[in-house]
Amino acid sequence: MNDRIRILAVTHNYPRFEGDFAGVFLHLLMRQLPQYGVDPIVIAPHDTGAKEFEEIDGVRVYRFRYADKESDQDIAYRGQMHQLVLGSVSGIFKFKSFLDRFRAASLEVIKKEQVELLAGHWLIPAGLVMKPLAKKTGLPTIMSSHGTDIRLIGKYAGVAYRYLKSFCRQLQSWTFVSSYLRDELLRVDPGLGKILEVLPMPHDESLFYQNNQIVREDDLIVSVTRFTEQKRVDMLIKAMALLAEQQISFRLEIYGEGVLKQQIADLIGRLGLSEKISLFSAVSQVDLAMVYNRAGILVLNSVGEGFGLALSEAMLCGASVVGANSGGIPDIINHDDTGLLVEPDNPAELADAIARLLQDKRLRERLSQSGLQSASERFTSNASAARYAAIIRRAIRR
Repeated sequence: MNDRIRILAVTHNYPRFEGDFAGVFLHLLMRQLPQYGVDPIVIAPHDTGAKEFEEIDGVRVYRFRYADKESDQDIAYRGQMHQLVLGSVSGIFKFKSFLDRFRAASLEVIKKEQVELLAGHWLIPAGLVMKPLAKKTGLPTIMSSHGTDIRLIGKYAGVAYRYLKSFCRQLQSWTFVSSYLRDELLRVDPGLGKILEVLPMPHDESLFYQNNQIVREDDLIVSVTRFTEQKRVDMLIKAMALLAEQQISFRLEIYGEGVLKQQIADLIGRLGLSEKISLFSAVSQVDLAMVYNRAGILVLNSVGEGFGLALSEAMLCGASVVGANSGGIPDIINHDDTGLLVEPDNPAELADAIARLLQDKRLRERLSQSGLQSASERFTSNASAARYAAIIRRAIRR
């Protein structure tokens, strides 16, 4: 195409090495954009062992240093940015220095690469970086939110959003991975309605696909999660106890980490489920795809989930799915069509849904095939990139 567009993706989270999970879905999106006439350049924080500049799958990635010592570069990639910043006065000053260097590095890349549009990912901190850049350069701006930033706005709306409100209202577009997150922001600022739209997370279809060489284990239930209160793993365990009382045959494998993992292990022991439920550490994306292809059923019963990535990944691999009717999960599952939805925090209803799938092979196969088709149409990186490129072109024209 002759009318190619150069964009700068402003993000605090991007893969630093091969196999890195940090912002991997964002890279899936960026690497697909060139086929739609958009050339992405990424600016992200540096981290120990990462290169300051490299090209990955055709995406040019700049990583800025924000501390003199490697050990002091601890704001990004740890999943605890807001705790570090708000935990002390020194954290606030460290964050200010981080933002200053982020802006300076971004401006340098804008000039060097002749960038035509700014594309932020996660309003905080990207919006704090982009607000003065947009004013200085006059470039069109778009934003994408993936979950944590909207929760932070809801919690600290009186402070953070007051500063960013004028910037947000000047955005050409703002995308969200689910209608739940979009609606959460609309509660904070109803005046944004015209620029908000839903764009699901992209998935790696080269990894997550139905592999017919892997044997599906019909009685295997899988949960890929974090052991936190939001994920309600305890409710899943209680549902399994109800299945055991009904003498329904099953096995449950749970993959993940988190502060409540030992507590869940203790609960499994108290309920006498140690022979039926196994806990595993988080695994690589390659191994995860194999787990999904083995699973008869994938369960995600968390509350207030921004999206529900495990569900859509499992659907691409042909597993039948059960999710809580909460947060962004209903965007993924159409009840009794592409999966089953249950009310949150209701172990009896969750147990009944799982029992239906375990005992009705025809239902399980119908939902899995319908889910596979839906996920293939909506959640692949290619489908997401096509829509994102259209959003970029529309923003440039405004």
